[in-house]
Amino acid sequence: MINSKCVAMIIQNKIPIEWMRLNMYIEEDIYRNIPMLVFRVDKICQENLIEKLKDCVAHFSGILDWKMFKDPLSRRGNYLLTISKLEMMHESYYNGDIEYDQKKYFGIENYKKYCECAIEDIPLLARHIDENLKNYWV
Repeated sequence: MINSKCVAMIIQNKIPIEWMRLNMYIEEDIYRNIPMLVFRVDKICQENLIEKLKDCVAHFSGILDWKMFKDPLSRRGNYLLTISKLEMMHESYYNGDIEYDQKKYFGIENYKKYCECAIEDIPLLARHIDENLKNYWV
């Protein structure tokens, strides 16, 4: 399974998804953005499934801390699954406090480290979700 899509493929088999950007990052340009999965759950999805997925992600022990949260910039209620550090940046951008520039916000060294460590975490995160989130949907 392709590393950039493995979390998406697992989640699609666990909960009903309306829309999802399958790639968490661009494999040919790993420093383009810090990896994140962007998706929207189907209206038929039970709230407890979303909470179980959030809890599962929060309890993943990787190199970095991970979180699933609603994107404050999304009009359609999209969720982001990414490293925890990005949530505060998204909130600050939403509040108009900063411009959206991950490299500037974290500094180039931290930014590159976050990209690399997140990519290393992704297959382990996919396995964690697969093993800990039962097939509630399929």
